[in-house]
Amino acid sequence: MIMGKVQEFQRSVGVTKSEEFNKKQLATHAINGGLICGHGCAYCSTPSLLRTHALFRDMGISSFQYFAEGGSVVDPWTAIRVGRQIGSLTENDMVMISTITDCWSPEAQKHNLGRKILEQVLINSKCKVRVLTKNAAVQNDFDIIKQFGDRIRIGLSITSPISKENIIKLIEPNASLMSERIDAMKKAHSLGIKTFGMICPVLPGIGNDPESYKQMLSAVLECDPEAIWTEPLNPRGPGITRCMEILDKNNHSNIAAHFDIIRNSTLHMDYVENLINMATNIAKEMNCIDKLKILVYSNGDGYRVDDQAVIWLK
Repeated sequence: MIMGKVQEFQRSVGVTKSEEFNKKQLATHAINGGLICGHGCAYCSTPSLLRTHALFRDMGISSFQYFAEGGSVVDPWTAIRVGRQIGSLTENDMVMISTITDCWSPEAQKHNLGRKILEQVLINSKCKVRVLTKNAAVQNDFDIIKQFGDRIRIGLSITSPISKENIIKLIEPNASLMSERIDAMKKAHSLGIKTFGMICPVLPGIGNDPESYKQMLSAVLECDPEAIWTEPLNPRGPGITRCMEILDKNNHSNIAAHFDIIRNSTLHMDYVENLINMATNIAKEMNCIDKLKILVYSNGDGYRVDDQAVIWLK
């Protein structure tokens, strides 16, 4: 049984150029602290990117099974490589920590990985930095972040209103509570650290009704974010089914039914369309439409939406 096992694995990459996150207007480059993080978010699509990775082949297990059984893969040597590579970035570049695996997840914290990476980036380059995490432990590094505050933006992923944090905890078992993430964002703002909003993924039956979305947006707006990104749930891999099964098992079959519906590609498109229109209308109502960026993996064909805030990614 793998449950809770942490595998240390040394990669060759440190700082990577990211066309995808450049399209999203989030960053030009990315830094990640491993292959699979220990937050264990049931909807995570990262295992889908690792299907052919040699590590899992050598272990005799698929990336999906390893993740499903609670395993994580951390690279404690990441900061060393980042220090060697980051100097080529300029003040016109934005590096994002993290895009795939969280550098403040439990196994990363044991190596103080997020802070070590931050130090290398801030000391050895002039680039700007965007930190994204689901862990309030990032506030332990606000001291160094505050020193370089003009270069850094802090965001904590918001995936449910606080009123539903007991439900989201079932499918984000090792991430910080939603109230803790929002408190960390507010603390950053109070210290004069720049913030950005990341309301994503917007989960069916949890965050995609107007009242829940409004609660999440209101919480982020209290932190005066420079911009707010929002995104539907990615249908890639078994994440939707995994969320559905967990919710059903824990007596939330009514919410599980919302996940079940969007397994159908046509109904998933309806869910995305409704999210775009709802988020746009609420942002207009709350006078923040200029800050909203809705990320959609499509070219827009077939959608009947007000797309003034949409970034079509295909």
